[in-house]
Amino acid sequence: MLILEYEIIEIAEWEPHVKQCCEKKKKPSDDPSGDCCYDTWMDEYEEVTALFNEEDREVTGLTNQLTYLTAQRDMWKTWYEELNKVQDSSRKICHQLQILLHQILRMGRNTHLTNRSIRILYCMIRDFYMQLDYLKKKYDEFLNCIKCLNNPSLAPGQGIRILIDDYGKKLDAVLSTRGAILDLLFTAINIAFRLNENIEHRFGIKTIIKEWEKAFHCGERCGEPSEEHGGHHNENEQEIENTHLRPHLHFPICNSRYYDFVEDQLEERNHEVDQVNQELLEETKERDKYKAWKDGLDAVIKAVDPKTRCAPLN
Repeated sequence: MLILEYEIIEIAEWEPHVKQCCEKKKKPSDDPSGDCCYDTWMDEYEEVTALFNEEDREVTGLTNQLTYLTAQRDMWKTWYEELNKVQDSSRKICHQLQILLHQILRMGRNTHLTNRSIRILYCMIRDFYMQLDYLKKKYDEFLNCIKCLNNPSLAPGQGIRILIDDYGKKLDAVLSTRGAILDLLFTAINIAFRLNENIEHRFGIKTIIKEWEKAFHCGERCGEPSEEHGGHHNENEQEIENTHLRPHLHFPICNSRYYDFVEDQLEERNHEVDQVNQELLEETKERDKYKAWKDGLDAVIKAVDPKTRCAPLN
């Protein structure tokens, strides 16, 4: 006679999450703890830890790469800014050269008029002393005529002879100034002609300023190189490039091939930095996600650890 009889009325199925938790296989080397969920969480903790470590290495690598690329970008940026400073300075120099050239043209015009005035003054002084020489000749002839008359009333030191002799002395005094005045006039002529020549003529300051303007290509705008300067510029750069001499700067700097090269390098480095920044942001989010997952599992595992939960009380 059977003491107990039973029959299977209904088979209770596991809930999906419970079944998934308890049916996960553990590593063969791990001894079961008696709590299938605890064992599953340990396996999951190890997987999440591995994923976290991998993402952390990715973040570290991207951080180092970003540091290097940022240093390279900053180097090109600094050099690009220095080239822009040179460009600004060269434009300021061109502006000052234009002001100097304008003033030099006015000075040249004035020195040209000064030369004309000095030539007119020389003619006036020469005519003045020629007239005095003529008066001196007439005076000497008149005095000889008086002496030939031998008239007692025209004796020296008396009567009208006093006025005649005084006129002769003053005429001699004026004629004696000829040498000093002509010396000063010739000095003024020399200075005026030299000044005009140093300003206007070949190898004068005007020519020097023109050469400086040509060297700085002051008439050339950024992005609009002239055919003359552009062709000369390309030919020179080809020669420099063949001899491997870098950099070769061409004024204006903004139209130089080297300036374009530095600008391209800076844009490329900026793009790389932005790209690595984006990758680093995404990888950091992934790492933080795994870290939060790992920390949550760590807290749960510590809370349900059979060794501490089921430890005997002393």
